[in-house]
Amino acid sequence: MARDSGTQRRRWLAGLQRRFRLPETDGSLPSRSVAESRVSDRVLGLICLALAFWYVAETRNFQITQFGSGPVGPKTMPTLVGILFAGLALVLLVKPDPSPRWPSFAVAWRLTVVTGVSFLFGQLLEPVGFIIAAVAMSIIIGIFFDAPLVKLVPLSIAFAVVLAFVFNNWLELRLPPGWWGGF
Repeated sequence: MARDSGTQRRRWLAGLQRRFRLPETDGSLPSRSVAESRVSDRVLGLICLALAFWYVAETRNFQITQFGSGPVGPKTMPTLVGILFAGLALVLLVKPDPSPRWPSFAVAWRLTVVTGVSFLFGQLLEPVGFIIAAVAMSIIIGIFFDAPLVKLVPLSIAFAVVLAFVFNNWLELRLPPGWWGGF
């Protein structure tokens, strides 16, 4: 018996709307005037720019971890990501979209859960190791997005083991072994 995921999602969204007393909509947020949209883009741009500066400043404090660093060092990639983030924030400030489409509540909720799971992955990485943390993150996100467990669990395990092998042996970037022991 096949599941109708569209019907389940509509019921799930309707339940959230009743629980949080949200207005019944088609899933998108109400439209706003052009001036309001530009202001919201600029406020978001300022927030993102502040976060980017903080992020780059924090990367300067990175120390070499117990599982080593590659030839470039632990500060390079996060610094580049922060600079890219600052550049994109400046684009929002200088040229805001005249009519942005904001995500629906369901999409915003999923993004929040993925962000939270990614944060937990970072917190669990050194204590339990890369393989266990990556498998747990993949399975949690897969379950949240309705992936079938029969395919999800073996693919999550294979993905984590292959990534750990590639990083540890071919790229010579040591990932935290944790309980597993690593390669």
